[in-house]
Amino acid sequence: MGRLAAVAVMVIATGLLTSGCGRSQGSDAGAGVDSNATANSNSAPSEATVELSSNQLNSVKIGPVGTYRFPVEKEAVGSVSFEEDPAIVQAKSTLVAAAATYVVNSNELLRAQALYGTNGVSRRELEQATSDEQSAGAALKAVRDALRALGKTDAEIDAMITAGEISSAPASSSPVKWVLANVLESDSPLIHTGQTVHIKVMAFPNLDLEGKVSKIYATVDPNIHRLAIRCTVNDSRDELRPGMLANVAIEVAKPIETIAVPANGVVREGDGTMTVWVTTDRRHFTQRLVKTGLREDGEVQILDGLQGGELVVTDGAIFLDNMLQAPVDD
Repeated sequence: MGRLAAVAVMVIATGLLTSGCGRSQGSDAGAGVDSNATANSNSAPSEATVELSSNQLNSVKIGPVGTYRFPVEKEAVGSVSFEEDPAIVQAKSTLVAAAATYVVNSNELLRAQALYGTNGVSRRELEQATSDEQSAGAALKAVRDALRALGKTDAEIDAMITAGEISSAPASSSPVKWVLANVLESDSPLIHTGQTVHIKVMAFPNLDLEGKVSKIYATVDPNIHRLAIRCTVNDSRDELRPGMLANVAIEVAKPIETIAVPANGVVREGDGTMTVWVTTDRRHFTQRLVKTGLREDGEVQILDGLQGGELVVTDGAIFLDNMLQAPVDD
């Protein structure tokens, strides 16, 4: 009887084991499907699509991808200046005085040298005259160097000394005004005389003045690592005043015409990527990643991701973005 009971137990255990193995295989088969689904979900996601109702379409504007002419500019901060650089005016004044002092001391040295040969002056007086002449010469050289740094040539400096006076500055009513600006040291190789500049001042925000780069100064300020430039602008209405703060945009290359989308049609996502919404039937909209570039007057340059003529949302892209991110109703 005990032997029969043991056999019965073994039969029951074998049945249970076989049944368990069957369930395990079924469970593994189900896990394989989930695994494939997971693998598919980790692949490159398809572009998100949103469908709008007739009423919702009123929240967006649609238009073909066009082109825009983007200026290639470097910006600098500056200020309206006098028609004559105050630093140059001061240097000119110092130059005239230093030149006159040098002439006086040179003549005095010549006189002392002539008298010393006839015992007319002492050796001490000759040495003093020599020292004065050398000091005056060093002062004159320093002023000449300063004027060269401000852009004056040796011929111009000699003409100032010959004239012996400072020429009067242009009349303040002149329509030509100066704007001094400081360009980043890294941008300085791109700046050349004759380049077109666009100038805006805080006092007249709607005023856009056009001028030219007329002078590039010789040295970079070692404290701020910027290069000073001078621009001339025609202020026919005499609105600019010395000291006014100015924003200066310098055209460093010819404008480029490229594919562009209005700024309201481009959305910066949370991860920093830029997207637009594309449509073919004006009802179904597909989100697409794009690479952006320059921005100007409400237009955004598209470097990659769009072709000319495609229909895109030009206003209200954020509305579609919000619909995509809204939770789905149960």
